[in-house]
Amino acid sequence: MKRLMLVANVLVVAALLLSACAQPTPEVIREEVVVEKEVPVTVEVEKEVVVEKVVTATPQPTAAVPETRTGGTLTMGIANEPITLDPAGGWYVYEQLMLMNIYDPLIWADQENELHPGLATEWESNAEGTEFILKLRDDVKFHDGTPFDAAAVKAQFDRITDPDFVAATVGAIVADYKGTTVVDETTVKVAFSSPKPTFIMDLSRIWAAIPSPAAVAKWGEDFGQHPVGTGPFVFKEWAAQHHVTLVRNPDYAWGPEFATHDGPALLDEIVFRFLPEAVTRMSAFLTGELQVVEDPPYQDVSEVVSNPAYRLEQFSPPGMPAHMMINTEASPTNDIRVRQAMIYAVNQEELVQAAFYGMQGAAHSVLAPTTWSYDEQAANLYRYDFAKAQQLLDEAGWKDADGDGIREKDGEKLHVVYPASAAWEEAYMELLASYLNKVGFEVELILLDDAGIFEFGNAGKHHILGMGWMSRNPSVLDFVYNSANIEEGSSFTRFRSAELDQALNDAASTLDSEARRELYVQAQRIIMENALAIPLFTYDRVILLHSSVQDWRFDSEGYPWLYEVWPGQ
Repeated sequence: MKRLMLVANVLVVAALLLSACAQPTPEVIREEVVVEKEVPVTVEVEKEVVVEKVVTATPQPTAAVPETRTGGTLTMGIANEPITLDPAGGWYVYEQLMLMNIYDPLIWADQENELHPGLATEWESNAEGTEFILKLRDDVKFHDGTPFDAAAVKAQFDRITDPDFVAATVGAIVADYKGTTVVDETTVKVAFSSPKPTFIMDLSRIWAAIPSPAAVAKWGEDFGQHPVGTGPFVFKEWAAQHHVTLVRNPDYAWGPEFATHDGPALLDEIVFRFLPEAVTRMSAFLTGELQVVEDPPYQDVSEVVSNPAYRLEQFSPPGMPAHMMINTEASPTNDIRVRQAMIYAVNQEELVQAAFYGMQGAAHSVLAPTTWSYDEQAANLYRYDFAKAQQLLDEAGWKDADGDGIREKDGEKLHVVYPASAAWEEAYMELLASYLNKVGFEVELILLDDAGIFEFGNAGKHHILGMGWMSRNPSVLDFVYNSANIEEGSSFTRFRSAELDQALNDAASTLDSEARRELYVQAQRIIMENALAIPLFTYDRVILLHSSVQDWRFDSEGYPWLYEVWPGQ
């Protein structure tokens, strides 16, 4: 893996430290929206899915949509700008937010993680879980008018497994890929050299979406700035450091069977505004410039929602909660007692109240409680204990000899480097530093953008570094805790353990659900027993809307599904 994966889902360390008051003139990438008109298009708990039978599509809904529910523009304020809108290159929350409107998954997962036909109408696997046959729709076109077919699926799977292509999240989905065979125009067989127990479920992730091969060939490395999919919205423009605009796909007729309507989306247009500062987002929301705002200033939310013109939407996603990965190679955090002291020093229950006014949940492990295979034992290993933190540092030989509040050992201060993203960590980064400072740490807080944080993490120049990832699947632990990902990945603890690697590797290829659960339980316990992480909070989605915005709902990972949204009055 080549890129930083600090999502929030998930939950990414991603920040463009922009000036909210003096935006530079946006560089606009515009796309001519091409839609062929000549030929009408017709038509919590993580669940383990190992498919050994064919699943067949059921009929689309036929509910008529009143004209009063269609039209209008929804403008949504978000903290970060995406890096790419190529699903194969994406890691980040804000990328997924846009990608799920531009593209369709091969298989849909509803809010209960039940699978439904998407661009694939039927699927089956062999008993070993190494070969998968997908039957595809024959009535779908990409936004550029080219047909979606078996050749397009093969082209994308071959592309993302090409050694010269740097795949992001999707790389794990297609690990040990052997190849895709085009059986006919609407049938493919995908083969792997090892069992893939969650491949079918993973095809519901937007990272595995299929783009237009013609557009990929046309734009090459720049495809991520010129995305072309099959989804309910078409990419229109990207104004750098300002916004991305999507417009309705008028020919869309292949939405999921569990949707409340069929046909095109209800909104004419969606605008995603990039506003890094929460105060600026809230101001734009209250003046009506935005109809939706993510991560508003938490101290203002209760007063705002007392006004019936506004409402609050929240969701507790599965995956990895917000936590600090601790570098186990750098001194002083190469000492487990120092790492344990850091965990004991942090009062998570107090942090979520002080930083988030109770609108986040306290986290105590590296998986959220809403995640399949979450382990209570791992989560109960540590609770805030100021005296215990002091005791461990004393035992490790760190003393405050001169009374300045900072501990020393062998002439060195108990110094730790904390690279932080203001866009993600502004609400709590100084509070976290103060917890560590109170037990004797000198904390060097460095504000960086995404590239800078990646440099720190990849080079091991940090002591603690933020992580979080919204995901239905606990396999996200592999991305950041498998030692195979230390040098060119996101394993920023730099912890090497054959036992942990084996548990994560075996979990990725074990077909039996209960056996997989036990392997992820084992992994969580190893991570926490070795004090590799300081858990912080659950990264609940907090979104303010104008009350006129109708039919808002989250998918099973906490992403808003904008296909059904309409602007109201």
